[in-house]
Amino acid sequence: MIKLSLEEIKPGMLLARSIVSESGELLLSAGNMINERVMQKMRDIELTAAWIAEEGTEMAIPEETVNEQLSLQSQFVVKENADILKQVVQIKTITQANINNVLADTSRFKNIIAVEEIKKIIKQILEELLNKEPVAVNLSSIRTKSGYNYQHALDVAITAIILANKLKYTHREIEELALGCLLMDLGMVVFPESLINKQGQLTEQEQQLYREHPTLGYAILRQNDRIGITTAHVAYQHHERQDGKGYPRGLHGDNQIPLKTLSPKKGMIHRYAEIAAVADMYISLLNPRPNTITSQSPDEAMRIVIKAAGTHLNRAVVDAFITIVPAFPVGSRVVIVEDKKYRKYSGYSGVVARSSLQNPEKPVLLIIFDREKKKIKPWTLDMSEEDGFKIQFARLQ
Repeated sequence: MIKLSLEEIKPGMLLARSIVSESGELLLSAGNMINERVMQKMRDIELTAAWIAEEGTEMAIPEETVNEQLSLQSQFVVKENADILKQVVQIKTITQANINNVLADTSRFKNIIAVEEIKKIIKQILEELLNKEPVAVNLSSIRTKSGYNYQHALDVAITAIILANKLKYTHREIEELALGCLLMDLGMVVFPESLINKQGQLTEQEQQLYREHPTLGYAILRQNDRIGITTAHVAYQHHERQDGKGYPRGLHGDNQIPLKTLSPKKGMIHRYAEIAAVADMYISLLNPRPNTITSQSPDEAMRIVIKAAGTHLNRAVVDAFITIVPAFPVGSRVVIVEDKKYRKYSGYSGVVARSSLQNPEKPVLLIIFDREKKKIKPWTLDMSEEDGFKIQFARLQ
């Protein structure tokens, strides 16, 4: 199968993966033949892309990092808790005074989060993830606009789990971190949909108010006795920066490997939040919030993350992160930009069928289109066995 943008999907194509809402509702089932009705449904739920069946590409199926049922369970339980919080309080008019009123009366959030249910799901995710060897970040999620926050939270949590495992964190530490990642944006439920889903850039005043969501999230989580303070600090600090120019408190980092210390220095970013920040930036670049920025290819996203190391992100965490992300994830669209061996395949394109952390720059490709983007009989190119080829990501149209 192949991931196509909505603009590339045409009537007559076959949907390869089901589209499911954050509530678990089946929106479009795999095997559906694309027609105008299905196209309109895709537009209505504001899909940006979908996995399409393509003859000869059966081997290029991205392995799900977490199985679909567990993924849906995690998204559903986070949404359920967000919906309850919205019923308790949601500011209709965003002003600093209204935000301060919420922060002055956080007792309404007392123990209303289903912590044990979420922890149970996290344990299942850890069991599934950490039993794989080697563990690598290889996400292939498709998002609807309404489900963006919940899929984003899951993807950040998965990435943070793999990263913390790389850094040799204990099982209990990883559980605390994962819980913080799944819940770190709960503070945004206080805001009206008009602010969260606004098209284009926020005004300076809106940005200033939006930056209160870590404080709101921390306040909500601290009212739940079964959520530890270190977990709550993931919500509070995931937008802090190493150079002290982050928000909401302007904390600093030291760009060291984030290890547990007996006497943490005052004014420093918590180590869990440093890991969450790297995962959050990478996932946000791959799949940005609807109506904001253009999505980046994995290599572009990684370059931005590396560039942010030292000032925005913890350099030591980024160094570890580089080792767990395949250069060319399975299912990625690529194009041959150089063919020194046969001198006839430049411009041909296809998908990554297999990738390896041991040989990240040499994936196995399925070539599907010629340089005129006409479909051809798929053939395999194993770059580890073929010299003279250079590839790059092909952006979805």
